[in-house]
Amino acid sequence: MQNFYHSRILSALKIALLSLAPLIIQSQTTLTKWTFDNEDFVPAIGEGTAVNIGGTTYTWANGVDGRAWNTSTYPAQGEGQGTAGVEFMVSTLGFQKISIAFQHRSSGTGSRWAEVHYTTNGGTSWNLLADNAGGLSPHDTFYPFTFDLSDIPDADDNQMFGFRVVSVFSPLAFEDGLGNSFGANEAYHRSRVEGGSPYGPNGTWRFDDVEVMAMEPVSVSEHNRQDWTLFVHNGQLLIHGLTTGMNDITVLNILGQPVLSQQIDDNGQQIFLSGLQGVYFVRVANKSGEYDTKKIFIP
Repeated sequence: MQNFYHSRILSALKIALLSLAPLIIQSQTTLTKWTFDNEDFVPAIGEGTAVNIGGTTYTWANGVDGRAWNTSTYPAQGEGQGTAGVEFMVSTLGFQKISIAFQHRSSGTGSRWAEVHYTTNGGTSWNLLADNAGGLSPHDTFYPFTFDLSDIPDADDNQMFGFRVVSVFSPLAFEDGLGNSFGANEAYHRSRVEGGSPYGPNGTWRFDDVEVMAMEPVSVSEHNRQDWTLFVHNGQLLIHGLTTGMNDITVLNILGQPVLSQQIDDNGQQIFLSGLQGVYFVRVANKSGEYDTKKIFIP
C-alpha cells in the first residue's frame, strides 16, 4: 500500500513537470538592461554599450521611475532624417528569439516619429526593423515600445548585434497644429498636438528601461570546421592549431549561456577556468563571426 502511494505521488510529479516544461522553455531572459538611475551608461543588468549618434547630445532627467537618458540637438527641419538618436550594442551569444523594449518620451518640439534599425555585424551596416507608428504624441509622456526579432535568425547567437532608435520624417502628410502643412516623407512631425513652438533641433527625446531579451538559449552542439585541439590541465584551457584570426574564445554551459570570454593572440595561450566544473563547450570565432565549437570536460 505504501509503495502504491509513493508511485502515485511520483506519477503526479512527472505529470506536473511535463506540464511546466513548455512554460520553462518559453521563459524570457533579460540579457542587458539600462535604467540610467546612476546617471551613466553602465547597464543595470548584463553588458553592452549605449552611445549618442548623429550629433545628438545628452543630459540626465526624470525617468519612469528614477532617472532617464535625455537627448537633444537633433537635425533641423527637413534635414538628416534617420541619422540622429541613440545606439545600443549587446552580444546575444548563446541566445535566440531576441526582442528589445524601451520607454520613450518626446518633448513638444521633438519628432513623434522614430525608426528602429538593427545590425548583425557590429554597425558596419544597418537594417530597418520597424517604426513606432508616430507613437510619441501627445508629448511629455513615456510610452512603452517592444519590438520582436524572433524571425530574424541573424540576430540570434551574435556577439555583434545592436540596434538604434533614430528620428525620421513623418511617412504621412500632416498639419502640425500651427497651420503648417507638409507632404509625406518631407518633414518631422512634432509631438505637441497644438499651440507652442514648431519642431526644432532642441526638442528632446528621453529613454528609460532599455532592455534586450531572449526567449530561450541556443541549443549547443559540436561544430568543427578546422583541425584544432584543446586541452584542460590544472584548471587552465590550452588551445592549439588555430588559423590566423581565430581569437575570440567563449566558454558556454550546456544551456548555451556564455560563462567566460577572452581574446587570445596566439596558440598556446592559457585561459584560466576558475570556478568551472563539468561539461562545457568552447567556441572559437574569427572577426567575421565564423566559429567552431568543441565540447570539453572540466574535472
